[in-house]
Amino acid sequence: MNFSAQSRRSRRGFTIIELLLVIMIILLISGMFLGLRVGDGGGLPAAQRMMGSTIRSVRAMALMNRGTNVTGISYNSRYRLLILNDPTDPVNHLRQFCIAVGGVTAADAAPTDPTTITATNDNRYKWFSPEGTSSLPDGVYFIPPKTDLTTTINPPAGATMAAGTRRSIIGPIADGLGNALDAAGASPPTMKFAPLNQPTSLPGMSGLGAKNWYYIEIQSSGASNHLGRVMVVLAKGNMIPDGVSSSALNLISESQFAALALRPNGDISYTTDPNEMDTTLLTK
Repeated sequence: MNFSAQSRRSRRGFTIIELLLVIMIILLISGMFLGLRVGDGGGLPAAQRMMGSTIRSVRAMALMNRGTNVTGISYNSRYRLLILNDPTDPVNHLRQFCIAVGGVTAADAAPTDPTTITATNDNRYKWFSPEGTSSLPDGVYFIPPKTDLTTTINPPAGATMAAGTRRSIIGPIADGLGNALDAAGASPPTMKFAPLNQPTSLPGMSGLGAKNWYYIEIQSSGASNHLGRVMVVLAKGNMIPDGVSSSALNLISESQFAALALRPNGDISYTTDPNEMDTTLLTK
């Protein structure tokens, strides 16, 4: 037997054609299972999954009572998904989102009973963002509720969808009257917040880059804490600043929409069916 020839064959390795074939197979599998699209970060499907995953993270924190003090117990804790509403920041406006957790500890409340401190803008009530901020894929935006007056939503040319439809719906918070820094009683509810990783009061965030955010809140039981329906609508579009404190979002196509609904029990459902976003019920 010619051992030298056999050894050379065993050390031959892969050819260029074989390597290219393996790379092509990997790319095809990635495209099928991850929904990747070149240049848009996954587009609407990825954005829909990102928002759903974040709401589920908020729900998990609420069920675990993960408060503002990781080494102790927080009282009157609140768990929220925030969506930036800042037309002066067109790069992040209606694209950036984060998780916010608020609560009060016995140490911060002393000598007051911490269970009696319910005002979310109280200096003893602290907030933080456990995971920092994230952004929707390029070209994908959160469509604000009809009551929003800071962003004009321009439908694509020739669109047949009814005026005011395919807009998000976020009802007021069920157990909060709200205050100047936390408009819990509004629809949609908003708060002034800076995504800090150290527990800070809302008044303390005022000089630290606090901005206006829409939010969705989950109860400690894992259920939705909103009165009425919650539906987050996403769409492909282009953001155009049209003033100091206002913007216009030009939608690309009336078929480029996706939505996720928060059920009363805290579960999430997804849809890309325009009819589910066009009904009269969903625009109230």
